[in-house]
Amino acid sequence: MTLYHFFSLLKHHKLPLLIAISLMVAESAVSLSVPWFAGKFSESILDGKTILQLNYIQIALIWLSLFFLQALLRFLSTYRVNFIGAKMLTELSCRLYDHIQLLPVKYFSQTKKGETLALLSNDVAIISYFLSGVLTGLVPATLILCGALLLMASINITITLIIILMVPAFFIVLKILGKEIRPVSESLVKKQADSIAIASENLNIITLVKAFSREKIESNRFKENAHEVQKLRKKQLKIQAILSPAIQLLVSTGVVIVVVVSAMHYQSGDLTIPALITLLMYGMLFARPMSTLANLYGQTQQALGATSRLNKVFSLSQEPNDEAAQEGLITNNNRDISFKDVAFRYNEDQPLLQNINLEIKANQTIVIIGANGLGKSTLLHLLVRFIQPSSGQITIGGVDINNIKLLELRNHIGLVSQDIALSNGTVADNIAFGYPQASMKEIEQVAKQAGAHQFISELENGYQTQVGENGVLLSGGQRQRISFARALMTEPAILLLDEPTSMIDNKARENFKQSFKEVLQNKTVIMVSHEPSMANVADQVFTIENGQLIKLPNVKEDITQ
Repeated sequence: MTLYHFFSLLKHHKLPLLIAISLMVAESAVSLSVPWFAGKFSESILDGKTILQLNYIQIALIWLSLFFLQALLRFLSTYRVNFIGAKMLTELSCRLYDHIQLLPVKYFSQTKKGETLALLSNDVAIISYFLSGVLTGLVPATLILCGALLLMASINITITLIIILMVPAFFIVLKILGKEIRPVSESLVKKQADSIAIASENLNIITLVKAFSREKIESNRFKENAHEVQKLRKKQLKIQAILSPAIQLLVSTGVVIVVVVSAMHYQSGDLTIPALITLLMYGMLFARPMSTLANLYGQTQQALGATSRLNKVFSLSQEPNDEAAQEGLITNNNRDISFKDVAFRYNEDQPLLQNINLEIKANQTIVIIGANGLGKSTLLHLLVRFIQPSSGQITIGGVDINNIKLLELRNHIGLVSQDIALSNGTVADNIAFGYPQASMKEIEQVAKQAGAHQFISELENGYQTQVGENGVLLSGGQRQRISFARALMTEPAILLLDEPTSMIDNKARENFKQSFKEVLQNKTVIMVSHEPSMANVADQVFTIENGQLIKLPNVKEDITQ
């Protein structure tokens, strides 16, 4: 996708844009008429000439009314253009956000959060402003530029040619000074994204930062990046600051030349005072679009830089297209799970899992025990299609999971992740996250099943207690129980438990094991844990050694006795 493709955003605003451009054209026409009236006013004062039998007072009043009309037209056009820009910003932001949400989990694990936030805030704003404000502003700028040149030419062709000869010099200077803007802008955005990423990361782990007294270290890290941003911004502002006065110097030099040549023509009798006043005012008006063009190159480079960054994201493939997949493939009688020669590696020289073969019957409980880093969680992520196996096949009910619609697959799988994520809302909101239409009775029911009802009831506002960003106001065990209740809320046929008892005490862990059979009956459960005692609830027990799944002796106890 190039900058040209972003022009499609303009298609949705054709009529408002045409109205805005029409107002700009009208304002330009009024602006071009002002020097003409200035000349006529001068004639009425100096030579006693009039237009339409109007005296100089009446001409002055018309002249003044043009200023009011010019201000009104500029207000209306500016407001409309800015509002269109705001709407385009909303549309592009939503379009980008929708695309990002559908990207594979791999993208989020490899990309800093700050970079994504910078795309959603800074880059989309640059492009929206460029399309709505900068490009539409070229219409009146071009009109005034051409109009002023034609009207000046009608007064004196020699002076007009002098001004025209300045244009090549203008673009040469613009090219020389503006070529550094794009790389500086790209580096600036990257550093700004780093600043956001540092702040976001530290705010998420603020208790850890305080616990290890790293405030000074993290502050220095943020300051160092902030000063890098400042240096780049200084360089960018310096280039932009040089552009405007350089162009102004060219224009001013041209004005001086015009004044000298005009004086020579006046002395020779080829130019009258009213004509000279009109000519000089058109020369001043000519400088306005030149100033607009002076900023155009830098703004275009910024827009191209933002486009390049957005292109990288829009070009990323979203999660697999499910158009060819079928629905209704996962049923209560058709949910046996099978891993056949499954392998996974992050890099070619870094195999994590290999030759994984596993058969899980419906309503069975499988526990995979082992230390962290062996690939236990990776098995769960493969089943829920967060990642794709390097080779092999995973089936549910004999159907390759890649042939099952992703929405249906995940609706039938409940995941209690090791990295617990809670939204910034109430306890009830988080339990009903996957089923927002749930009643309080349903929420309380699953909370009881997850062993969370008692502690929730003891909270100050019960189920309406705010949990804070990512559950910061709750303990680890409380967050884990809420996460478990959230998974049960959707009544999944398959439940994936990633270290479900890692944050709760021994008593709560025993209660979990005691209620396990009742709560998870009629569900296919895959649990990974580093605690060997969890094997007591399993129909099959495995561990992972050298990337391969090894079956252990069945030590399941009848925990109902």
